[in-house]
Order: sequence, then C-alpha cells, then structure tokens
Amino acid sequence: MRILAPLFIALVLWAAHLDAQNSQCVAATRTGDEVTLAAHSWNPVLAMGRALAMYGVSVSVESPRWAFPLDTESVADADPVWSSQHNNAHYLVIKRHWLDLQFVAPKDSTPTDITHLLQQLADAANKELPYAYRLDVNDGEYALVPTKTLDVTGKPVDAQPLLDHHVTIPLGERSIAAHAELMAKQLSQQTGLHVSCCQAVVAGIPWGGQSISFEANDKSAREVVRMLIHFEDLINSQSPSHHPSYDHYSVNCDGTGAPWCAIEVQSKYSSSCP
Repeated sequence: MRILAPLFIALVLWAAHLDAQNSQCVAATRTGDEVTLAAHSWNPVLAMGRALAMYGVSVSVESPRWAFPLDTESVADADPVWSSQHNNAHYLVIKRHWLDLQFVAPKDSTPTDITHLLQQLADAANKELPYAYRLDVNDGEYALVPTKTLDVTGKPVDAQPLLDHHVTIPLGERSIAAHAELMAKQLSQQTGLHVSCCQAVVAGIPWGGQSISFEANDKSAREVVRMLIHFEDLINSQSPSHHPSYDHYSVNCDGTGAPWCAIEVQSKYSSSCP
C-alpha cells in the first residue's frame, strides 16, 4: 500500500461530487499543500478509512461497541430520504458525529508517511469524538482499534476490542468462510454477542468459498482474520477470473439492543461513494 501524490489531487476533485450529509462519504478540500477531510457520519472513522482505501491506503477499522442509549437516534430521523427508499426503515443507529482531519500532503510515498497520516486520524478521532482509538501496525498493515467507549450511563470506559480475544480452530480442510464462521462462533461464546463473519461478494462470488487446510492455536481473532484474508487473496490472484483484492476488514458492534458484532472484509471498492 502506498500514498501517491495524485491521491490528494483526486480527493479534491472527488469532493465536488460529494454530499456532506451522506453517512458513508467524506468531503475533501485543499489549500496549497494542506488537505482537509471532513466526515459527518454515524461512523466517521470508518468513513475516513473507506475514503482512503479508494486511493490505495488500506486501514482496517474496528469500531467500539455502542452502549449509550442517548448516543443513538432513529435512522428515519437521521436520514429520512434513505429510510423512505428502504421500506421506511425505522431502527436505532448511532448519532452522527463530525470528524475533521487536516494534514500536509506528503510528496513521497513511504510507510512512514502512511503511519503518520493514520496516526493523525486516530489523534483527531480521540480529540473530537466520545470514542478513542489506537493505531496498530503489523507487517505493513494498519488497524484502528477502539480503546475507549461510552457505557450505558454515558461514562467513558475502556473498550474491549472484539478481535483481542483469542480463538483456537482445529486443523481441518474447510472453506475459508467456514474457518471464519468457527472463529465467529467462539467469539460469540466468549463475549455473549452475536458475532458474524465475514460475508462479502467479490465479482458476484461470495467471499471465502475456496477450501484450505487451516488451524489456529490460541491466536488473536485479529490475526486469524488477517490470515484468512491473505489466503483468499492469494487464491484469487491465481484465478483466471477477476476478483477485487479484499485486503482489510471492518468491525461494527451494537450493544443498545440485541447485542451483535459484524466483521466484514473490505477492499478499495467497498465504499459506495463516487
């Protein structure tokens, strides 16, 4: 993954086509060498991550569990147009928060540039949001992991990242998706959440359909997810059919009702933004 100078030019041009109220999109402006990204979203950190992924900067975003009822609102109130287009959907979502990120466009493409940019994103989130993140860097891969959230009373508390939990998957020949399901089942048992992983459709084909021999002995779920994504991407790279490269993931959790967490594989095409 590299940050290219055209990334920042593209972001500025892209901004002219964005609606600042879109819950998945990010607005961008540039003055000289300074770039500003702005998200107004139910999950602004994920929105920022998806925006960067479209231009080659892949960062996995693990969102904290929502638990504070007053930090939610009806999706029909938050986005009445979207609700009307989806059978008048009426369920609770986290309130939209503003998140701004200002940085100087780097002139070179180095891992240091990427790390610095993503650390700026974590720092901005920690300053502007009632939630906090840390940046994990592992073999050139990046993940924003939650460290603080709000409890049911609105008090800031330490977050318990879902993927910090360890799992054991016995050796066996299974589809990649089946290995992921075994991991999700163990996470559900350990946390009391309904955990799902990791369906996505790649060029019309469900992710994880290939069979591999795999095992994991007391490994973090984060490492297991990364390994399974790598295996899938390696197999797809050897296929004559075109498969978009799914090289990172996202985690979303909700504890305001029936508690659940969803782990989803992501690519630069995962965003619905133009």
